[in-house]
Amino acid sequence: MDIYPRADYRILDRYLPDRSPIAADLSDNRNLWGAHPSALEVLAGSGTASASQYPGSYSDRLVAAVSSRLNIAPENVATGAGGTGVLDTLMRAVAPTTVRYLDPGWPMTGMLAVMNGHRPVAVEWGEGLDDPVRFAGDDPCIVFVANPGNPTGEAIPDDWIRAVHERTEAVGSVLILDEAYGEYNREPGDRVPYDLALGGERTICVKTLSKAYGLAGLRAGYGVGSAPLILEVDKARGPFVVSSVTGAAAAAAISSRSSWLAETIAETRASRERVRNALLQRGYEVPRSAANFVFIRLPGDELDDTAGRLERCGVRLRPFASASPRGFGLRATVAPWDGMQRLLDGLDRVRSGSV
Repeated sequence: MDIYPRADYRILDRYLPDRSPIAADLSDNRNLWGAHPSALEVLAGSGTASASQYPGSYSDRLVAAVSSRLNIAPENVATGAGGTGVLDTLMRAVAPTTVRYLDPGWPMTGMLAVMNGHRPVAVEWGEGLDDPVRFAGDDPCIVFVANPGNPTGEAIPDDWIRAVHERTEAVGSVLILDEAYGEYNREPGDRVPYDLALGGERTICVKTLSKAYGLAGLRAGYGVGSAPLILEVDKARGPFVVSSVTGAAAAAAISSRSSWLAETIAETRASRERVRNALLQRGYEVPRSAANFVFIRLPGDELDDTAGRLERCGVRLRPFASASPRGFGLRATVAPWDGMQRLLDGLDRVRSGSV
């Protein structure tokens, strides 16, 4: 038997190509209001030691900041290179099984499953939300729930998540609650996903600093769960994953009591609702979003053409297609209003045929 390349990797490709600069890049859901000022102060003050010395093996400084902010034990926190790094590590720690997730959903979910020897199983969004117990399945597996969902931005009710959590814990599954966009959906004191993770044995809540905190370029994320689960994640993670400067900058952002985070979240929400209303008035179908992006549903045969013509207008969106008809459309990151106006003007030009 030939051991290389892996046969199951044939369905995979690189996740996304690097793209050329454009006037309004609304394709990647980073914080278009910038980076957290407390993190920028750390970056500006970093010196030789940050570059020449190995970082702490398991990002103790970032762990301490998360545990202090959430008032939990350090043993309940794991770190990684963004939320994706934590997800990858957890999947590596689980024996080969199936990974169940909602469709439309984040494309990287299925890719991470295959990379780590699992079999991805997409469950149609409406079907899954109709029956959380059936969605979770009868046999031990990995169950992935992103809330809000990506690419549509739709929020999932907490009662549904609780039902999934109860089922996964009962049958011995591992439940991943991906709250990458949670800051745009939940109020600061809302601890539901953390409490579920800490109250179970095989549940983890995964967070990233790439979105609301504006630190996508630093690649910092963390997971919260039971101490035994976090230990398995750290064993699969290995040392030195988060650089010294990333850990320090992320810790400073999480520990900050400034108003920057709340203000940019409020501005994002306001811009999100304003652009959604403008799109609805133009006749587009746009589900209500609880994230920092909106999803413009389009027929599959219009996706690439519309995206290409918008690029000629200086606006870049990300096309999505899935097994479910509700997953065909263009995802647009919410930006300060000048970026949203560019999007609306570009769509008007596409519809008029002037581009």
